[in-house]
Amino acid sequence: MWKYPDDNSRAIITARQNIESIHGSGQQLRLPQTALVFFMSRGVEYLLETHDCRLLTEKLPRFLQGGPVYSLNDEICFLDGGRGAPQAVDTVETLAALGVKKLFAVGMCGAFSEGMRAGDILVPPFAFSEEGTSRHYYEQPDSFAPDREAYAKLCRIPDCKNLPIVSTDGVYRQTFYKEALWRQKGAAAVDMETSAVLGAAQYLGLSAAAVLMVSDCHPLYDGAPAWKWHMTAEMRQERFKKTIEAISGDQP
Repeated sequence: MWKYPDDNSRAIITARQNIESIHGSGQQLRLPQTALVFFMSRGVEYLLETHDCRLLTEKLPRFLQGGPVYSLNDEICFLDGGRGAPQAVDTVETLAALGVKKLFAVGMCGAFSEGMRAGDILVPPFAFSEEGTSRHYYEQPDSFAPDREAYAKLCRIPDCKNLPIVSTDGVYRQTFYKEALWRQKGAAAVDMETSAVLGAAQYLGLSAAAVLMVSDCHPLYDGAPAWKWHMTAEMRQERFKKTIEAISGDQP
């Protein structure tokens, strides 16, 4: 437990203070209320190549290495949210301070459940937290659920699967023993950001949901064929297309 029940003191640094500092560039920026945040490569590039987009700022003024933010239309902005729970929550906090009210997270996950295939799309009804960032926001975080309306919107993605996931910081500590325990809890896949994004959004009063693409399928037992990467560029682009259509209301 890293959030103490008797700690009523204020934070030393806030997202708003960072934005207004020299480090945050001090820029005056107000973003659309809906943000599409990619926690995987090629998402931003896909939208720039396939849609009429406008640059809103060269650098999101988050604490950890901000990048460009674009407008998909007057109502949706999009950006790369970084990698891992700390940078993901830095992004969520910064977006909230800049006027974002609703957030759709798009990422990748590794599947460890039978019947899962590379390229499958998951819209998780909740994410178990095994990352450390949420423990600074909640005393005993177990899992976090998406906003119902945002979740329902992502469930419009054709053939999506609604299965729980786990978010972890330990990329190289996803052991056979641990993944067996995760399966017993009903989880089907693992990523590094979703539980932290949903938890931070809930803490800040934002609406948020996540959609994940299965990039690789883990061996289910010691001695099974070894792990390897499965996601292809074609899979990635097709799943980006379906996700954008569900979020923006575009028709094929």
